Amino acid sequence: MARKRKEDAEKTRRKILASALSLFVKKGYEKTTFNDIAARLKMTKGAVYWHFESKERLLVELVEEALVKFRRQLEELMPHGELTFPKVADMMVRNAVQMSEDPKGAAFFRLMKCQIKWSDDSMAKVREDLLSNAESGPMAAFRNAVAADIAAGRARSTVDADEVAVVAIAIWDGLVQAQIDHFLTRDLELTLRHAYEAIWNRIRIKE
Repeated sequence: MARKRKEDAEKTRRKILASALSLFVKKGYEKTTFNDIAARLKMTKGAVYWHFESKERLLVELVEEALVKFRRQLEELMPHGELTFPKVADMMVRNAVQMSEDPKGAAFFRLMKCQIKWSDDSMAKVREDLLSNAESGPMAAFRNAVAADIAAGRARSTVDADEVAVVAIAIWDGLVQAQIDHFLTRDLELTLRHAYEAIWNRIRIKE
């Protein structure tokens, strides 16, 4: 009985998260209320509060979900040796294609990019949680991969791993947004691969 209650509670949490994501994207994070989320699910506001203490907590859990998914993808690379820039780049290309083709993934991307005013004081706690997870995100994966490439003699010692990571993520971010907004006139996968190949050719030690 206890196990069933736990499973039911988890299903309810998943429904609330899905409803919140949909409404955050449609109405905007600031304009969405717990009443909106509850009404969409035919629940009481109190029932939603029982699962999530605040709207900010809902947003944090949506972000954490995305980070968990990314960490799983990263862990799949680990049995095949240490991280390298080409390996992380390949994973990020596949991640970009999957996100752009998945309605939920595209909705989450739009939420992060367009529907939240990160400069608002109300976002301070969420920003703090995001920063605390920074070491396990895509930026860290690129940075750590480049550092490993330098240490192993695959990349030049003068390369700035932080700078490469920033550029690599900026390229990913811009191309994914262009694809989701139907502005990209080239194939997303090929364009990203060409861009990352150019970066790798710039930083690697040529034999």
